[in-house]
Amino acid sequence: MSTYKEFQEDFKGLVENDKLSHAYLFFGEDSEKRREKFIFAKSLANFLENGVFEEPVKLLRESLVISPDEKGTTGIDSVRAMRYFLCQKPVDSIRRTLIIEEARSLTTEAQNAALKIVEEPPSAALIIFIADVEDSLSPVLTSRLQKIYFSSSAAEEKPPIMSDSRESIEEVIDNDKVDDFFKALIVDFRKNKIKNSRLLKDTLNRLVLMKQFNLNKRLQLRALIEGFAQKSEPSGE
Repeated sequence: MSTYKEFQEDFKGLVENDKLSHAYLFFGEDSEKRREKFIFAKSLANFLENGVFEEPVKLLRESLVISPDEKGTTGIDSVRAMRYFLCQKPVDSIRRTLIIEEARSLTTEAQNAALKIVEEPPSAALIIFIADVEDSLSPVLTSRLQKIYFSSSAAEEKPPIMSDSRESIEEVIDNDKVDDFFKALIVDFRKNKIKNSRLLKDTLNRLVLMKQFNLNKRLQLRALIEGFAQKSEPSGE
């Protein structure tokens, strides 16, 4: 199953279980993924309105795309249009979906105004910011968004997890790189919090236990990696 298909199933589950967040940041640097992120956002809007998770062939009533102006910027007037659009109650959809095609084009003033919308969104609003990199927006605004990372075509679909070989574990321990190892895992898993939620939770729990109770690092690393291996194995169904 491709990453795109996995994202589809993830978001379908969020919608069906009424757990869809109100604001997302779709990001990923690969130029091949720029179009894909935009299509995915429109497909999600189509699913919310018509129950079909694919790029719409006709204009959606409950979706609005904000694009940069001729100068390549998205200013405060566009944000005012966003607010007006989102404040209208949806008729044909579960949510009113706003897609900001080039998040990096938002001016500082526009980002500040968008922050206020994100912090106090209308109940039926869905806002999707699209960017190449996570830091395209201000740190404060970015911190309010659920982040979905679209990996490059060359990247493996599975998170890059350290080998479970004894030599690799010994290398981490001997070089006092345990903290660096956990930090790298957490950063990687957070690129797709939906897909990697269980792995991220396991990693954070293991790290807390090690810090609080001074547990054997070698054994804890082995247990963690073995747990990753079990979760990545096919279920056989």
